[in-house]
Amino acid sequence: MKNKFLYLILITAVTNLTLNSCKRKGCTDSNASNYDEKAKKDDGSCEYNTVGEYDRSVMLANLADNYIIPAYSNYETTTIELENKSTSFNSSPTIATLTDLRVAWKSACISWQGVSFIDFGPASDISLKSQTNIYPVDTVLVNSNIASGSYNLQLPNNFDAKGLQAIDYLLYGIGSNDQEVVDYFVNTPEAQNYLTAITSELKTNASTVLNNWNNSYSQSFKSNSNDNSQGSSVSILVNALSQHYEAYIRKGKVGLPAGVFNGFSQQPMPGHVEALHSGYSIEYATAVMDALRKYVKGNHYNDNTEGQGLDDYISFVSAKDASGNALETTIDNQITTIINTLNMHSNPLSEEVVNNSSQVMATYQEMQKLVPLIKVDLTSALGVLITYQDNDGD
Repeated sequence: MKNKFLYLILITAVTNLTLNSCKRKGCTDSNASNYDEKAKKDDGSCEYNTVGEYDRSVMLANLADNYIIPAYSNYETTTIELENKSTSFNSSPTIATLTDLRVAWKSACISWQGVSFIDFGPASDISLKSQTNIYPVDTVLVNSNIASGSYNLQLPNNFDAKGLQAIDYLLYGIGSNDQEVVDYFVNTPEAQNYLTAITSELKTNASTVLNNWNNSYSQSFKSNSNDNSQGSSVSILVNALSQHYEAYIRKGKVGLPAGVFNGFSQQPMPGHVEALHSGYSIEYATAVMDALRKYVKGNHYNDNTEGQGLDDYISFVSAKDASGNALETTIDNQITTIINTLNMHSNPLSEEVVNNSSQVMATYQEMQKLVPLIKVDLTSALGVLITYQDNDGD
């Protein structure tokens, strides 16, 4: 009986050993690049096409050297020209010098669109976006500052009474025709001083950001490429891009004026458009989408040469959208659709939200489609954590 018991133990051990040896070892994770469908036991050998395999430093260097710095350089150039034309206008207020000043202002506004979403590093350090392009402009405060002749533009309570949108009001909103605008400045020296203060500050801020990129930040930005964790350069630029698109382009440029965020009434708010007084809202919205598309694709700012961008990164990790299509293609196609839809509006947005609300809402819906593609799909593909908060409920 004892021998029989030992025999059963031996048979069991041999059977287990045989069964275990028949289990093929290998990678059993279907998400791995070396997945072995015949493997029965995972041996820890799985390999993944992780974000760590992509050379982020190449993309970051391309964006910094070929888009960000040239874009800020161009923006600085336009603010210098704006200040010069402001000086010329104040020295000799005429319709001709007013026209030159308006051209310089519009050029600065277009250039601003190309750097507005680079809201990190040197720009974030001085709250460049808040100091440059807040709208709707507080015209009551602008007039109060001019009347008193005493103000501190560095204080946050003056942020919506200065910058590009305050100039929009001063050049287009204080008279019913060009001559009335000229006469206002002729008869109001304090307004000339205010215009000088605003344009000078725009130039100073642009130069500060550009110098910081050139002197130190560029190198730290390029070298902070070990991973995509919070605080890394990839995380910073993706979060800035996502937040700016969601809050300042989709919502700020179109959603708010259209009334999407106007409580239960959802009545249009035409006074909330960008460049209300000049009527260039659609043109500026199109300009920022053109710039954003170039930025995502890693194209050079000055000549559109193709370089490594976020589209190459998400292509490298084989990211897909919800329908299984290449994510980089879907994002690019949606940006193109948005630009085409914006271009369908022929009148100022302040008029369109009232007289052509259905088309404006259609434009907004196309803009909304891009939010999850960037905020969810792109960030998930690259393993980037969204670090900002919004309360839109979307």
